Amino acid sequence: FEELFQWIEQVVKKCLPREYDVLVEFTQDLPGGYVSPVSPFLSLVVNLNVSTMGHRDRFDKDLCLVLPIGEFTGGALAMFEQRLVVELRNGDFILFPSANTTHFNLRYEGKRASLVCHTDRGFEQWKEGRNGWGSNHHFN
Repeated sequence: FEELFQWIEQVVKKCLPREYDVLVEFTQDLPGGYVSPVSPFLSLVVNLNVSTMGHRDRFDKDLCLVLPIGEFTGGALAMFEQRLVVELRNGDFILFPSANTTHFNLRYEGKRASLVCHTDRGFEQWKEGRNGWGSNHHFN
């Protein structure tokens, strides 16, 4: 999936430059100089054949990305506050503020996975003071 995530990063950078700059800043501050494979995000969740109940991801920072893959029909993403239902096909993706949006996906038929990229807002504490490990040579 390396090429896919590199392409997504370029699309986000081009279409949402301010949001990209905020998110990518965290990926440049990982211990040991590591780079996130899902930049500008830090985390990847893989959901396999899941229909979710309405929820908010209260620990997500700013935006999350949802990309469904598979052979399926249905499974639209519903966003309550925006009053939107978005039909996402295999390979489509969407970014939205998951901490402030009650969201869920509708029923589907077939085999469906979704790749969800996000950055945990707790990482702000890491950026500020390395969670108390700032002076440890293993994290510099």
